[in-house]
Amino acid sequence: MVESIEWLRLLIVDHRSLEYIIIFFGAAFGGEVAMIAFGFLAAQGVFPLHLLFVVSFFGTLSSDLLYFSIGRTKIAGKFFSHRFTNSTINLITEAVRKVSRGSHFVALLLANFMIASRIILIMYVSKTDIKFGRFIYYESISLILWLLVITAIGFFSGIGFTYYSNILENIYAGIGYILLMFILIIIFQLWIKRIFTKEGKEIIEGKNMV
Repeated sequence: MVESIEWLRLLIVDHRSLEYIIIFFGAAFGGEVAMIAFGFLAAQGVFPLHLLFVVSFFGTLSSDLLYFSIGRTKIAGKFFSHRFTNSTINLITEAVRKVSRGSHFVALLLANFMIASRIILIMYVSKTDIKFGRFIYYESISLILWLLVITAIGFFSGIGFTYYSNILENIYAGIGYILLMFILIIIFQLWIKRIFTKEGKEIIEGKNMV
């Protein structure tokens, strides 16, 4: 993780003309890991925090629009109907449908905070009756909330890294702090996903019994 952040820092510093492009595509396809790394680098002064937020927003929104568009193709239909993927998708989508109570905004908000489920849920939402413009509106709001949380985690991790490294005069203390934060985030997301998967399984089993 630390080596990846250092590699990313050197890439941006050595290619300042590509700074926006690196952030854009990193945010679009890098997910939480990329955003935490970018937030960390912003705390180190590699680039301004407001620049990161704006470019990351448009980068992530672009990828979400791509997934939404793919979700309305025949290829996506075959993917959803595949016997190996259909059960897994149903577990998550059934739970999300129950929690969101049909609210597309809540479904998209949950999609942004559940690890390894973002693409699935966005493609799922694209199969509903939601209009393209309404999707952009809902997803923009949920993205802003997601970016505020994830970027803040990365930013304060960067501040914590500097603080503990200086106070304890040991860079490994700072590295340990970063790894701890990252592990806690992953555990939290997996915990949320596990709850939704379990609830989705109960819903599907209940339907089969009726």
